Amino acid sequence: MANDTIKHFIFVRFFSFHDAKYPHDIFDVDFLLKQLPLARNVLNSLENQTNKNFELIFVLHPRFFDDLEYSFIFSTLEEYTTLPIKFMRNDGGSYLFSPNSNPEVAKFLEDATKNYDYVITTRIDYDDFIYKDAVADTQSKIKECDSVLGYGYCLGYEYSLGDLYYRQSLWVGNGHLGIAQSLILKSSFAKQNPVFRLSVENFDHHILKTELKRFLEHNGVEFSENMFQQNTTTLAYIYFRHENAHAIRTNNRDITQMYQDRKKLTVKDITKKQLAEEFGFHLPLKSIKDKEFVFDYDFTSIQAEEFGSRQDLTAIKWVE
Repeated sequence: MANDTIKHFIFVRFFSFHDAKYPHDIFDVDFLLKQLPLARNVLNSLENQTNKNFELIFVLHPRFFDDLEYSFIFSTLEEYTTLPIKFMRNDGGSYLFSPNSNPEVAKFLEDATKNYDYVITTRIDYDDFIYKDAVADTQSKIKECDSVLGYGYCLGYEYSLGDLYYRQSLWVGNGHLGIAQSLILKSSFAKQNPVFRLSVENFDHHILKTELKRFLEHNGVEFSENMFQQNTTTLAYIYFRHENAHAIRTNNRDITQMYQDRKKLTVKDITKKQLAEEFGFHLPLKSIKDKEFVFDYDFTSIQAEEFGSRQDLTAIKWVE
């Protein structure tokens, strides 16, 4: 087991498909220029990983490859990070880009299963964060994978409008949030038949277990419970919810109303330093302040008399 080799692909979607329900024109250059800086989120998070044994692939709409007008997307993403980036066309037209619909994914998986013992595909959107041990943790799961294993995280944080909240997505034991959700393949299993060269993008994130079970049984393989795991103990992600997010705009949700009754986290829950160290997170926060100072002062001193103090203030908490 110690000598097992791993090929790990991380797919990051950046406007990889056109959705008629989405109210913004994803081909508008000004719109894209405003969205591009949000890709620093995932790039900072991946640069922060304790294990960098992965191949980073940005998946984009084919039109961005075919029109020189969009060349700034590629150069800007490369400028944002020291990580090597590959770019892939989403020729399938859907938000999913499985080997069945995308020949590049099929080729990646075919080559990887020939040369590595395990192949891992992971997905995450361009504006989200994952904790620093996500790659290491996911790769450690090969020891629990006899053929195929769907793995992902259900507990983390949610960031919106400058505040941070707790987030839990159990999907009734059936899926994970799509932030660093992974599919682990044992190559010896995948080699049995090309149909088993699966990617995490074969399945919807919230019903991965159901769809994986249906797929395997349809192809003559019995599904077992050890083919699916939910990590429900690690605060593993920061889900960035902004006004232009696809799920919010296509569902006509009022982002301000969504959070009006939610409990905002404070420095008592987590600090900015912890967020930076764990997630590579550096966005503005309202309820979590930069520093908290606590100091005691003897107000029986002459300084208290000089300031005309008439109150018993033996301790002051000063929050910036």
